[in-house]
Amino acid sequence: MRIALYDWPVSPYCMKVRAVLETKGLEYEKRPAMKHFTEVYRRGGVGKVPAIDIDGDFLVDSTDICHELERRFPEPSILPSDRRDRALCHALEDWTDEALYFFGLYYNWYEPTGRALARKYFARTLVGRLAFPPYLSRVKSQLRGHGISRKSPSHVRADLERTLGAIEDLVGDQFLLGDRPYLCDFALCSQLKYLALGATTKTVIDDRPALRAYVDRLPQVRTK
Repeated sequence: MRIALYDWPVSPYCMKVRAVLETKGLEYEKRPAMKHFTEVYRRGGVGKVPAIDIDGDFLVDSTDICHELERRFPEPSILPSDRRDRALCHALEDWTDEALYFFGLYYNWYEPTGRALARKYFARTLVGRLAFPPYLSRVKSQLRGHGISRKSPSHVRADLERTLGAIEDLVGDQFLLGDRPYLCDFALCSQLKYLALGATTKTVIDDRPALRAYVDRLPQVRTK
């Protein structure tokens, strides 16, 4: 079985897929997203990562990829066997991917010091320098459409702190759905690590002992 992951190390969605691949003990080749952008767009049709090639079958979208990996490689499972828990896993993963993500996007791209770091990261290569302006424009549009960039910085921070407190209460001293991690945990931990890359949010995990312990319980989730 040949598996190639089209990867952007700091993407929370790429972190999630890498964590699932490693949890299942699957060997795979990493292909840098910037270097293979044309191929990803041509084969995937949406021009975004993560994307994965499994013996010639090309998939995009982190959730679709993870469910396909579960179908092909069911052990160890990343989904609960109980139907209600499986539904909760889906709801928690979807909330994480579609709501919590925007805090990370805001602090990594919209907040001025975070944006400066993103610009510096992209400036390392010619392709990155060319890609940064249109990507920034798209991110700004997403944040405005979501509504988060219309709020004051203090309002956004208050929303974030309330959300992090709720996450602490959810995870306690275990995982989201008990004593073992599932797909929702890999999604949540990835978004927390992405948020912690922001210049003004880099201590959000360490400032909350329950979050620090939770992230430490998931060593498969890494930024590279």
